Amino acid sequence: MKRDMDKVRKIILAVRDAEGPLNGKSIEGVTEAEFAMHAQLLDEAGLIQAALQGEGKRVAQSAVIFRLTWQGHDFADSIVDETLWNKAKEHVINPTASWTFSILKEYLKAEIRSRIPGLEAGQ
Repeated sequence: MKRDMDKVRKIILAVRDAEGPLNGKSIEGVTEAEFAMHAQLLDEAGLIQAALQGEGKRVAQSAVIFRLTWQGHDFADSIVDETLWNKAKEHVINPTASWTFSILKEYLKAEIRSRIPGLEAGQ
């Protein structure tokens, strides 16, 4: 199963808006297997606090996400705007281009900076 950044966005924003823990049945359009795998990736990236069930270094079979970390909240704030997200998908998350999560975060930061009067993109 491949990492799907639209599912990552759905999960992050759902966790941000949730009143309590989320499990694999919580988000429309995301299967339990997709939820567990993406929760594992988000946990490894330091964006969420979760309980993952699976053995050893295998892909998680189930997950419960409890909360976003500070980094997770920052990332959620950077992807909440649909226009900005679509622009990032067009310019960074291009199926024919190589990219990393850190490049995506830097791109989103630069776009946000460009929208704030008085902040220069390089600061």
